[in-house]
Amino acid sequence: MKSLSFGPLNAAKLTVNGVYSLCKSTIDLAKPVIAQIGVLPAAGLTHLETLNLQLGASVNKANKSAYTQELQQMDKERDNILAEIKREISTGVKSSNTDKKLAASALQLFMSPYWESNVLPQDVETGVVDDCLVKLNASEELKTAAVTLDITGLFASLDTKNKAFDLKFKNRNTEYAEKGEPATAIKPLVVPAYVQFCTALEQTVNLAPNDTVLALFYQLDELRKKYHALEGKPDAKTSTDAPPAQ
Repeated sequence: MKSLSFGPLNAAKLTVNGVYSLCKSTIDLAKPVIAQIGVLPAAGLTHLETLNLQLGASVNKANKSAYTQELQQMDKERDNILAEIKREISTGVKSSNTDKKLAASALQLFMSPYWESNVLPQDVETGVVDDCLVKLNASEELKTAAVTLDITGLFASLDTKNKAFDLKFKNRNTEYAEKGEPATAIKPLVVPAYVQFCTALEQTVNLAPNDTVLALFYQLDELRKKYHALEGKPDAKTSTDAPPAQ
C-alpha cells in the first residue's frame, strides 16, 4: 500500500479565528470515531480539544468586551469618511473644471495604495490611514489639491476618527491583558497540538489502518486543503473581533 501523507498546511500562518475554526472542524469530524482511531491519535485529539476550548473561551471573552461594539461603530464612522473622500475625488476627476480635475487626479494617484484600506482588519487599517495622512500633510501640493476639492475638513475628520479608534483599540487590548491570557497567546499552543494529532493519525493510517481511520484521513485532508488556501490571509474586516466560539 502506498504511504499516505497529509497535504501541506502551515496552521501557524492562519489567523486566530482560522486556527480555532480548523481545529473545531477537525475535532467535530474525529471525536465521533475516537474509539476507532487508535490510542495515540485519540490522546492527541483529547489534548487538542482541551487547548482549543481554551482558545474558544478566550475568543468569546474578546467578543464580550464592552469596547467591541464601540470599536465597530467607530470603524464604521471612519470608513464612511474615507468613502466620502473617495467619492469627492472620483467626482473631481470627471469635473469639467480643469483645476478640480488636476487636483483630483493628483489625489487619486496618491491615494491609490490606500484606496481599499477600509477592507483591511481594523488595527491594520489604523496604521495605513495614519501613514496616508502623514504623507498628505507633508506635501504642499497634496494639501493644496485637497483645498481645491474642499475636502480638507474630511481629511481632518478622518484623522480625528482614526486617532480615537487607535486609542480605544489599545484600551481594549489592555483590558484583555488584565482579564487573562489573550487568544493570540493561546494560538501557539494549539497549533503544535493540531500538528501532533495529524502526525499521529498519519502514522496510524500507514502502520495500522482500518476503514474508519482511512475515511477520517481523507476527510481531514480535504479540510486541510481549504485552510491551506487561507494561509497568510487576514480575516474579513468584520471579524477582527473573532466570532463566538461554539
